[in-house]
Amino acid sequence: MLWDLNEGKHLYSLEGKGDDIINALVFSPNRYWLCAATSSCIKIWDLESKTVVDELKPEFANVGKKSIPDQAVSLAWSADGQTLFAGFTDNVVRVWSVGY
Repeated sequence: MLWDLNEGKHLYSLEGKGDDIINALVFSPNRYWLCAATSSCIKIWDLESKTVVDELKPEFANVGKKSIPDQAVSLAWSADGQTLFAGFTDNVVRVWSVGY
């Protein structure tokens, strides 16, 4: 849910998968996109159309049937909004070019 804190009112909700856990959120520098690090992927929403414009899913090496998949737990955009940085639970920062 997105809120207008000045007015104290709910603006709208963005849909995701029901069982996804959100680990981190970050707005793009131009404020047109919202990026969420979830338990299954990184989602980027266009805030005007309220639609998902991209889902980023890095490839991980298989380590075992009962292993817990690595997740993104931190996010940051570059100042120009063209690059997204994501820190994962495997201690690796992954970088995407995401200019739209």
